[in-house]
Amino acid sequence: MNIEYLKYFAVLAKLQHYGQAAKALNISQPGLSHAIKTLEEEYGVPLFQKEGRNVSLSHYGRELMKDVDEILDTYLRMEERAAGFREEEKTVRIGTVYPLAPGTIPRMLREFGASFPFVIYNSLTPEIAEGLLDGKYDIGFCSDLLKSEELEYYPIRESYIAVAVPKGHPLEKRKTLTVREVSSYPQIMFSKTSGFRSLQEQIFAAEGIAVQPVCAAEEIGVITGLVENGFGVSVLPYMDIMRLHNVATIPVQTSVWKSRFYIVRRKYGIRSKQEDAFFNYWKTKKH
Repeated sequence: MNIEYLKYFAVLAKLQHYGQAAKALNISQPGLSHAIKTLEEEYGVPLFQKEGRNVSLSHYGRELMKDVDEILDTYLRMEERAAGFREEEKTVRIGTVYPLAPGTIPRMLREFGASFPFVIYNSLTPEIAEGLLDGKYDIGFCSDLLKSEELEYYPIRESYIAVAVPKGHPLEKRKTLTVREVSSYPQIMFSKTSGFRSLQEQIFAAEGIAVQPVCAAEEIGVITGLVENGFGVSVLPYMDIMRLHNVATIPVQTSVWKSRFYIVRRKYGIRSKQEDAFFNYWKTKKH
């Protein structure tokens, strides 16, 4: 089946004149005649009948026209969908863990000089891994190694425990602090529904310190806002979002937690040149 010939068939059926149809299709009249003859030979029936200088569909042609319209409609939808895919393929879909989203990822894109369109999605490491494997994301940024032979990943930076204090706080100018020094100040913690709450409790428990928070919140942005407004301090993994608030962050000496962040993607797949260049730039960059 030749889609172009079916298009010729549909235009000739509408205009009922070889010369007008050839002009509308921007082909020669002999070329149009050859296409129709080829279809008639393929299907074994006459598709048109002469009516003076014009032509009209034969009985067989009218019956086949019903299918031709459906085929061409389906083909057009397929072409439109494929065009959408081509446009979508130009957009790099980035899945990242929350700590990197506000600052690190935008800075990495800027440093690379990214000129390609991109979309950034916030998610958790397991969901990013799943999204990479099923094609939802092109590049991921995760906080743990992903146990899959289908993925490749490289470290981009380390994280650490810090205390967030409001600007002007007595601890603001310190270079480092111990957990015990921090514990004497009112503590703001993650709510018990957050995975980071147990980490905060472990940090204090490792030093034999029982802590009762003055308040708690689910999101890091809310906690940092509470610190900024003088409700207390908060010991937590350093996250870029803290830079958006009027707080100072000081590293806290603890052996409880240290983490790396990774850039990750599928080992095999169709990639744009710029997507590939961006990944390889950070894969090979020394940190």
